[in-house]
Amino acid sequence: MDEYYQFRSPLSPLFESTARPKVRRSQLEIRMDILKVIQAGIDAPTQIMYKANLSWVVLQEHLQSLIQNGFLRENNYGNRKKYEITEKAIAIISHFDKVAEAILSNPSKRI
Repeated sequence: MDEYYQFRSPLSPLFESTARPKVRRSQLEIRMDILKVIQAGIDAPTQIMYKANLSWVVLQEHLQSLIQNGFLRENNYGNRKKYEITEKAIAIISHFDKVAEAILSNPSKRI
């Protein structure tokens, strides 16, 4: 079930003009968010979870995929894990940001 069910308060119409609609992020957006959080220096899984706004289970699935595809390295320090991005991930972030900027930029601006 992919739909969101939201409680509608009687006061909802008063706030609808300023409220942002709930939009689900794509798998790509989630993984890019994770990579950008780690690139910003947040390397502990719990902190990554909070900053990327993910549940623990979803975060673990994405971290494993990113590791398997060579975008992240997992380092173990005793019973703690830390993550670091690879050169491959840095290149992907750069390309992603350029594409996003080109797509979302002012139409009169040429690349």
